[in-house]
Parts: sequence; structure tokens; C-alpha cells
Amino acid sequence: MLARTGLVLFASVALAVGLAGCGNDKPKRSGSGAPNASASASASGSAPAGVDPSASGGSGAPGAPGDPGVAGDGGTATGSDKQVCADQEKLVADSTRRFGEAVVQAASGEGGEQAAVNAVKTLFSEWAAGMRTQAGKATSPELKQALTEYAQGLEKVNSQINGVQDLDKLGDLNTAEIESATDKVLRICG
Repeated sequence: MLARTGLVLFASVALAVGLAGCGNDKPKRSGSGAPNASASASASGSAPAGVDPSASGGSGAPGAPGDPGVAGDGGTATGSDKQVCADQEKLVADSTRRFGEAVVQAASGEGGEQAAVNAVKTLFSEWAAGMRTQAGKATSPELKQALTEYAQGLEKVNSQINGVQDLDKLGDLNTAEIESATDKVLRICG
């Protein structure tokens, strides 16, 4: 039960971090510079508060992803990098949604805890690979670097997950690498 509680806590923090890092809205940050973790996943299978899991856009939660078609508004991205911004925003939104679903499933006892750990590790690997793909498409060296740093941050977190007990220990995806990369992406993509 403690592991399931940790999974839900980890999901709510990760979801808040993921959502704060990809929106058109200015991220809502606390005094510490960390995104507010007001969203939470529940074992009932419902989506975190304020988040429509079927939507790839909208701004129902603080810092939630906006319409991918308008990525780059307010940022410095130009030309094809606006599409890269939209694509990375969709990737983050889809990945955080899938992550929340996996954790809710684990918290409800469906599939077992190790299956949940495996699903989270696979998701982080795919998420990092997707960020690297977008970095490869970026023409701006700054955007390319920011997306690469984001992928490296995800890979670092993923490397620390070996069992369900590791999910309890992590508790926060807001690593220095991910926070720095998120800030850079927000400046470029808006």
C-alpha cells in the first residue's frame, strides 16, 4: 500500500512538472522556483484535477499545454521551429497523460507494481527518444540544445528507477536538468 501511495504522489508531482514545462501559459511557480503540484492522480481512475485526459490542448490546469497549433506564441521560435515547439508540446502532453494513466492503474492494483515500474520506464524512454527526435528537427541551436537537455534529464531520472521502491524515493521530477531545459524551451517556444 505504501508503494501505491508513493506512486500516486510521484504521479501528481510528475504530472505537474510535465504540464508546467510545456504550456503557452506562463508557468505557475512557487517561491522555490518549482512548479506548483496542485494536480493529483487518484486510484479511482479519474484524471488529475483540472486535466482533460482526452484533450491534447487547453489550459485546464496551471501551466497546462495549450493548443499545439499555436505553440511559439510569445517565444522566439521562428519558421520550422514553431512546428517543433508544437510537436514537443504534444509529446509532453501525451506522455504526461500516459504516465498518469499508468500510475492510476498501478495505484488501483491492476497489473501489479512491477508492471507499473516497467510501464513508467518504457514511457520515460519513449518520451526521451521523442524529445531527441524533436531536437534533431530543430534548426535553432538553442532549441536543439534545450530539447536534448530535457531528454537527458528524463534519461537520468529513468536510470534511477529499478523497482517500485525507487518511485517512492524519487518523489520529484523537478531535477536541475529538467527544470533548466523546461525554462529554455518555454523561452523559445513561448
